[in-house]
Amino acid sequence: MMMSQSALFLLFDAYSRRARLRPLLIATLPVALLLGAGLPALPRSSWLWSLILCSGLPFCADQLGRSRGKRLEEALFASWGGKPTVQLLRWRGPADRSQLTYFHEAVQRITGPALRLPTEAEERRDPQAADRLYDAAGLVLRSRARGLPGCALVMEQNREYGFRRNALGLRPYGLATAIAGLMAALAWLFVPVGFLGRPETAVVVAVTVVHVGLVAFWSLVVRARWVESAAWLYAERLLETSALPDQSASPATPAN
Repeated sequence: MMMSQSALFLLFDAYSRRARLRPLLIATLPVALLLGAGLPALPRSSWLWSLILCSGLPFCADQLGRSRGKRLEEALFASWGGKPTVQLLRWRGPADRSQLTYFHEAVQRITGPALRLPTEAEERRDPQAADRLYDAAGLVLRSRARGLPGCALVMEQNREYGFRRNALGLRPYGLATAIAGLMAALAWLFVPVGFLGRPETAVVVAVTVVHVGLVAFWSLVVRARWVESAAWLYAERLLETSALPDQSASPATPAN
């Protein structure tokens, strides 16, 4: 039974589609554009999509889209001064004192006595030990949020952070393919229609414009600061879930 390309997206959950597959698809878009313009029948061939699905390539792509970004996380967190969630729980962190006191009390009710958050004096005496406790509390909040009703915005921010982080991991490859695709599209403008699969001029111009946009995206947009802004938004939304009452958890979905 032949499977359409839409089946590719049915194999993965919302997080994998947004955070793992989308960066990889954007990175390979220059190749797809050139093939689609030069060989217009190729992307519509049902046998090709069946072959891709049966080969297991989508699952390899899912893991590749994640692994490149995860390798960067430790260095990113270090350059930011720690995980945003940890920083928002620090007494010495950027949060307002009244807001911080509220979050500590709310998070402490969730973690219980088994994971006691440090006082300001305890944090001052041993900041590293305090950070480990804050990190553990963040893990509890993440696990809780996955099955907690009313956390749709948290999950959305988590997917956005994953997308940006993984895009940053793929940036060298995405920028290289975008530049190569742009050069190929520009070269097409100087050859006759039909030569080397050269389509009509209007199509070539459209492909060239898209490649210019991709080069700009990978070179100007995909930066550590772009990832950091999403990470802070996710951390803020995650801490806000501490105000939500516990309810029966539904099956969790992967978050990383």
